[in-house]
Amino acid sequence: MVRTIAIAGFLLLAAGATAVAWAWYPWVFSASYTIRVATGPIGSDWQKFLEAFKHEMEQERPRLRLALEETVSLQKSAEALQNGDVDLAIVRSDDPAAASGGTIVIVRRIPLVIMVPAQSSVKAMNDLVGKRIAVLEGTSEGDPLLTTVMELYGLEPSNMVKTSAAEVGALLRDKRVAAVFAMAPDGPGAITEAVKAIAKATRKPPRFLDLEEAKAIAARNPVYEEVDIPQGAFVVAPAIPGEEVTTVGVTVRLVARSSMLNYVAGEITRLLLATRAKLAATVPTAGEIEAPDTDKKGVLPVHPGAAAYLDGAQESLFEQAMTQLFNISIIGGILGSMAFGVSTLWRRHRAEETQKMVARLPAMLREAKSVPLGRLDEMEDELDTLSGWLLDRFVQEHIPPERISGVSAIISEIRLAIERRRKVA
Repeated sequence: MVRTIAIAGFLLLAAGATAVAWAWYPWVFSASYTIRVATGPIGSDWQKFLEAFKHEMEQERPRLRLALEETVSLQKSAEALQNGDVDLAIVRSDDPAAASGGTIVIVRRIPLVIMVPAQSSVKAMNDLVGKRIAVLEGTSEGDPLLTTVMELYGLEPSNMVKTSAAEVGALLRDKRVAAVFAMAPDGPGAITEAVKAIAKATRKPPRFLDLEEAKAIAARNPVYEEVDIPQGAFVVAPAIPGEEVTTVGVTVRLVARSSMLNYVAGEITRLLLATRAKLAATVPTAGEIEAPDTDKKGVLPVHPGAAAYLDGAQESLFEQAMTQLFNISIIGGILGSMAFGVSTLWRRHRAEETQKMVARLPAMLREAKSVPLGRLDEMEDELDTLSGWLLDRFVQEHIPPERISGVSAIISEIRLAIERRRKVA
C-alpha cells in the first residue's frame, strides 16, 4: 500500500512538473513558439517597423517567431487583440484594448496640431468658436482626441471641413477656414506638406497654437498626454514651428494580451529597446520607441514581464525554473503528507479489522472442545473462511509475518481439537 501511494505521488508530481513546464515554457516542447502580431495597415510606419523587428528577432531568438497580420486600421488591430486573435497589437492609448492588455513599449506619440495663418487674429482656441475649421486628410473627423478637444472648447462638428494638404493653403488664404487641425507625428508627412502649402499660399509659414489647457486635458483624460512639439519639428530650415509648442497627444503602443508569458513579454521588451537604434537605420520612426512608465498608478497597465525587465527584476529561465520547482516541491510535500496521513489511517483501519477477526479465535478454541458434534462442520467452514481472509491480507502485506505465524498456530490448534473430537466420537 505504501509503495503504491509513493509511486502514485511520484507520478502526480512528475505530471505537475510537466504541466507547469508546458504552461510556462511551451517552446521547450516545440521547434518554435509563434507570437501573432496585428501590425496596422500595410505600408504604415507600424507595419514597416514590425517587419524590420521580425528579422532582428529571427536572428536573436530563432525559436520565437513573429507572425505579422496586417489590419486596415489601428482600431481593427485593437479588436483583434481583444478578441484573442493575436498576442500583440499596435493600438492607441485611447482604445479600450490598451487598458485591457499590457503595454510592452511606447512606439510613438501623435500630437494634435493646430495651425492658423501668420496674420490671423486667432490667438487661442476660444477664438475659433463659431468659425469653420479644416481637418487635414489622414485625421478622422470622429477621432476620439479631436472630439474631446472640440467638446471642451465648444467647437461644432458641423463647422469641420475635410481637406487635403495641397488645398489647405488656398482655404486659409481665402479665409474659407480659420484654422487647420491635424493629428500626425513629428517629421516628414502630411503636416509638413500642409506647412509648405500654407507658406506658399499666404507667403508666410503658419502659426501654431498652444493648448494652454493641455495639462488639464491630460489630467482629466489620463489616456492622453501633454506633448511638446519641438522647434523645427516639421521643417528644419527655416525652423517650423519657430518655437516649442505645447499641445495634447495620444500614444501609440505595442500592447500584449495579459495572458502572455512574463518571460516572453520581457524578452520582446529587451530586444525592442536593444535594437531600436539598428532598426532606426532602415525605419527612422523606430528611433522613437521608448519604455513605458512602470508606475502602477497609471490607467494603462504595463505588462508584468515588461515591467520586470524595465525595473531590473526579470528572472532568468533558470531562476524561473527553480522557482517553479520550489513551488512544485512544496505542493508535492503537502500532497505527500496528505498521502502519508491517509495511509496511516488506512493501516489503522486494517489493523482494527484484523484484530476483530483474530479476536474470535480464542472463543473458537474453547468451542471446539465443548460444542455438539453437529456444529463442528460449521466451525470448520468458519475457520476456512478466516484462514482464507488472513492469507489474502498477508499476501497484500497488510499483516506482518510475525503476527501471521502466531495466528496460524492458533488455527492449527483449533483444527487439531476438532479432529480429536471427531475421533473420540
